[in-house]
Order: sequence, then C-alpha cells, then structure tokens
Amino acid sequence: MLVGIFAVLIILGLILWAHDARLRARLFADLPAAGDFIETRGATLHYLSQNTGAAKDKPVFVLIHGSSANAYDMMVALGDTLGAHGTVLSFDRPGIGRSRNKLSDKEMSDPRHQAREIHQAVRALGYEKPVIIGQSLGGSVALAYAHALGEEITANIMLAPPLIPWYGPDFWANRLMTAPLIGPLLSNIILAKYGATQLAPGVEWSVWPETAPDNYLRDAAIALILQPRAFRTNAIYAMNLRHHLADMQKTFTDMPGTQNKMLIIHGDKDRTVNIDYNAGSFLKARPDAELLELEGAGHMLHHTWKSEITAEILRFLADGKTQPGRHMRRKAD
Repeated sequence: MLVGIFAVLIILGLILWAHDARLRARLFADLPAAGDFIETRGATLHYLSQNTGAAKDKPVFVLIHGSSANAYDMMVALGDTLGAHGTVLSFDRPGIGRSRNKLSDKEMSDPRHQAREIHQAVRALGYEKPVIIGQSLGGSVALAYAHALGEEITANIMLAPPLIPWYGPDFWANRLMTAPLIGPLLSNIILAKYGATQLAPGVEWSVWPETAPDNYLRDAAIALILQPRAFRTNAIYAMNLRHHLADMQKTFTDMPGTQNKMLIIHGDKDRTVNIDYNAGSFLKARPDAELLELEGAGHMLHHTWKSEITAEILRFLADGKTQPGRHMRRKAD
C-alpha cells in the first residue's frame, strides 16, 4: 500500500511539474527579447542599452530595478526620456531576471556586492562616473553603490528606496520558497500557477493610487520573476536586505565621495516603502541629501512621474550638487 501511495504521489508531482513548466513557457513566450550579456567576477549580467553612441561628454545613466522586477521595468520607465540626454544601461541585478550568480545567493544578497558587480560591467563597457538611478530595492542598491563606490559615481538618485532596517516577520512566500526541500519542490510545481494569478494584483498594489501603463506586465517582462531560480534569489535578497541596511547605517555619515551627490525622490502615498521612516530618517543622518516628495505618487513613481523625474535628474546634474532638505513637488495641471 505504501508503495502504491508513493507511486501516486510521484505521478501527481510529475503532472504538476509538467503543467507548471508548460504554463511558464507560455508566459515567457510573449516577453521582450533578451538584450546583451556581460561577465563579471561574481555574475553573468543581462542588460539593456540605449543611445550607446552618445558623445563622451554626455552622462551614462545606470538603471537598477527593484524587488520582483528586472531591467525591462526601468528601461520602459526611463529609457526614452533619459536616452535623449545620454547613454542608458539597465541591468538585471545579479541572479534576477536573465542574470545569473556565480556566488551564493546569500553572499550576493549584500547590495554592496550587487553594486560592485554592476560597476564592473559598467567599466568593462567603457564608461566611467555613471549616474546611478535605483528604484525600491534597486534604490537600496543605489545607496550601496554610493556607500562602496562613492568616488566613482557622478550622482546617486534613489526612487522610493528602503534605506532604514525594519522590524517584523518576512513575507510568508519568501520564507516558504527558501525553506529546505519544500521550497525547491513548491517552486517547480505551483509557482507559475499561483504566481501568474498574483502578477496583476501585485502591480495594482504597488502603483496605487495611480495606474500602471498599458501592457505593463508584458513590456516590463514581470513574469520573469516566476522562474524558480530567480524567485528564490529574489526572496533571499529581500529577507537579508534589512540586515545589510543595518550594517550600512553604521557609516551613513562616512561615505567618501558622496557629499552633495544624493537625491531621493519618493511618493507621499507610497504604501510599500514609507517615506518618513526611510527617506525622512536618512535625511537626519545626511542633511546634505535632497529629498523630493511627490504629492499623490505611489511606489511606481518611475512610471507615473517619468517626465517629472527626468527633469529633476537633469536639473540635479546641471546644478552639480543637491539642494539639501525636503521639498514638495506637485504635478502640473
């Protein structure tokens, strides 16, 4: 009897695995084509580029995406508007999207390691002094970029970034999918089926109270997070972020090369990353930083305020330094 039960479970598992793999293939079939790849010491990085023929005196903008997203998200949001003013490079962070890790996910979970891998790629592509722009967890990586490589960047722009370690339990799905044995099993037999039903609601939650662009899920290739490997990596990064932020927080006041280089842009309606707890607290530690509070903006401000954010970045670069303190911005009627 036990042998029979075991055989039934194996057959059921194989059916679920095959169905999940088939659904995943269908989801991925309609996604944008891959960009280019570059090897670094710790990763194989996938990236998208725009206006690579820009003059050498034009800025190079390095875009870093948030949790559960990828390079397409940032390129769809800011590629065209920034590409009119310089070269744009948008990277899948190590282990996410179409990138792969050579180091363990736990080791690469340190946003400073992710920043160093991206910077290796930027330098290998022939660019220096990049303008770093990160959204959400990518904003944490942008902070880490300044923390580790402040002397080697022109500016650091953080969009709705987690900057301060938080308290409370980790997201249940991250805990479940990273658990030994059960995590790999579930990520291959239910992740695509369940995850596909959560993509649109997840976007609606993040963009609230605003509206995502038409065809956002497809154009931003959001389904790439349903790869078992990428989902697990993303979960490990999210679960370890607060510990790395706590370590970086010890030296917020001692980040060489970052004086007057840090601009934070954050929506006042963001319910994913709280502006006061994160950006407001960071401003107390670094009063030289500039915080722009966007009235009515949610977490996906890089899509809903793209022209305004581009204008603020260009103004920031033209000034060559911050306008320290917290400032409110409203959309023109």
